[in-house]
Amino acid sequence: MSHARPAASSRPEAPPSLHWQIAWRHLRAGDRPPSWAWPAVGLALYLLVVGGGFVLYALYGFSPLESGLPERVALDSSLVGLGFDPTADLPPPAQAYFGVLGGISLLLGAGLLLGAVLSLIFTLLATVITVSVMLGCMALVVVLSLMTGLELELRDKILGQRAHIRVAGADGRPFADYRDLALAIADKPGILGASPYLQGEVMVRSGFQRQGGILLGIDPELHRSVSNLPDIMREGDYAFLSQPEKIPESEFGFEITPVEPPAPVPPDEGEAKEGQGATALPHATGAEGHVPEDIPSTVDDDPDDGWEDPEIEIPALRKTGTLPPAKPEPSPPATSKKIGVPTSAAAAIPTMPRSPFGPLGEADEGWEDPEVEIGKLRAKGQLPPAAAPGASQPEPEVEPEVEAPISRDALVDGLLIGSEKAKELAARTGDQVQLITPIGRMTPAGRIPGVMAVRIAGVFDADHYDYDRWLVYASLPVAQAFLRAGDRVTGLEVKVDDIEQLDVRRQAVQDAVDAAGRDDLVVQDWQELNRSLFSAMALEKIAVFVALLCVILVASFGILGSNLMSVIEKSKEIAILKTMGCTDSLIQRIFISEGLCLGILGGVLGIVTGIGLCGLLDRFGLPLSGSLQSFEQLPVAIDGFEVALVGVSSLVIVWLSSLYPARIASRMRPVDALRQAER
Repeated sequence: MSHARPAASSRPEAPPSLHWQIAWRHLRAGDRPPSWAWPAVGLALYLLVVGGGFVLYALYGFSPLESGLPERVALDSSLVGLGFDPTADLPPPAQAYFGVLGGISLLLGAGLLLGAVLSLIFTLLATVITVSVMLGCMALVVVLSLMTGLELELRDKILGQRAHIRVAGADGRPFADYRDLALAIADKPGILGASPYLQGEVMVRSGFQRQGGILLGIDPELHRSVSNLPDIMREGDYAFLSQPEKIPESEFGFEITPVEPPAPVPPDEGEAKEGQGATALPHATGAEGHVPEDIPSTVDDDPDDGWEDPEIEIPALRKTGTLPPAKPEPSPPATSKKIGVPTSAAAAIPTMPRSPFGPLGEADEGWEDPEVEIGKLRAKGQLPPAAAPGASQPEPEVEPEVEAPISRDALVDGLLIGSEKAKELAARTGDQVQLITPIGRMTPAGRIPGVMAVRIAGVFDADHYDYDRWLVYASLPVAQAFLRAGDRVTGLEVKVDDIEQLDVRRQAVQDAVDAAGRDDLVVQDWQELNRSLFSAMALEKIAVFVALLCVILVASFGILGSNLMSVIEKSKEIAILKTMGCTDSLIQRIFISEGLCLGILGGVLGIVTGIGLCGLLDRFGLPLSGSLQSFEQLPVAIDGFEVALVGVSSLVIVWLSSLYPARIASRMRPVDALRQAER
């Protein structure tokens, strides 16, 4: 025993990097590289030169003389009348095509050059595996960076136009007494501002189209502190919202007509025109009133040109059973629980004034018996007297228009709409549109919606389709009167100074709400309000990561096959190494090192290439708008943690794929290896 120890101590120890040196030697192509490698290098250099020339031509081929290249050609002066500037530096379409062709040539040349250089160093199988790992890592870095950039851009757009924190009713209904609460929240440290808002669904109508929208009533001065709306105005001015008298006139002079004008109805003798009588609806403009929907009437074919006196016809129809009998009048003290209000009780109730912003709400949804009300109106002189039975009515004069269009000289309130809404409505700054709400008044013909005429005060572009398509802004008093909300708001929007301290700022807002004793209000931040959206984006990012990780997984199977073939081919060398004293662990580390060499090299090349592509996409973008002349910049954000995760994942997959061949090689006996090598 003591004799064996000196022999063991005299054995030279293997250097720590011996397994890496042997693995590198196994992966080398040898002294004779493939015959196609050098021609591939020449072709790659040619593609790089040609692609670089195309890109330079696209970038500077039409630049000014300062760059030493030909001056950019100006547009033809005949295009000036179409709105083009002849001095504009717009490249012709051929220049954009050359730029795209040059970019493709550069990518092909770089890929071919990389493959050819790797073939000069490694074997063909090792080159293919390295390129596969590189492509997988590159795809992961690019896609994850694009998705992270999209998430950050979407967050910035949401937080730019909508506030960071929202205070709203727990039941979702509007609430009152909001002014003192807004001031208390704004005084908290770290709070930039608090602004009330009223939200409701409306329909916006122009002369060409009707589109739904979400009306937001805001205080223009307070809303500046919580939103970037004044900074994204594309047309008009944000100040026009509070100063509608400064809204410029539309260049086209377009005026809308009232909503759904009915067929002309012949009026009775002495009947008032436009705004008088029981059947005439009030016609007002702007913030002073609404233009209600007209009630179409059905005219029967009779000798009296379709005129039937309601006071005569209604009793006749009730006798025949066509109409239900009149409701009996209850005693004055009794209160009816039905929808209608008794005639005697109605006489005792003071008449409610008509709201200038449309029909009244639930308090005025009563049914009035026409047989009773027509007599009252005729007694007051608001309707002409009834004609004698059998007497023919004089032939009325049919007017070409029942209601006149809204006067352009009348002062109407302003409305801010998004760019998508402006396209759909074909409306610009100064055009008149109508807001329509289902909150209206019950009449014998049914519920009539409330309508208000407004003028476009400006068009904003949030670069967010949902906001540009749905949101419309009006001043808070106008929205409260139009939506019949009284002095109530839907909620308060709060903006903080540091989004990273959102939890602390939210607690400060919650303390202000609790101090005011408002248990009916809840405080939510932007993450809670958009939890479903960002959760879906996070889930999508995980799914894409797993899907693209399969590319590296496929490359790992190549490493597995390559190492198995190497074990078979190198069985003689394995036997010699074991005979010389190499341990099983050293043999195992040699074959694991072969896989790790390919994985590390491919991962580093893929990550570097992916970061380079992300930089190019961030700088130049892609032609996503359908025209090669307009390259849209893509939202790219490189996250260091995600890049490190890609590199670690690729190394783990490659290491796992190298374990099985290395274990087989380490368990091979020298005699079996020599016998297998002789076959």
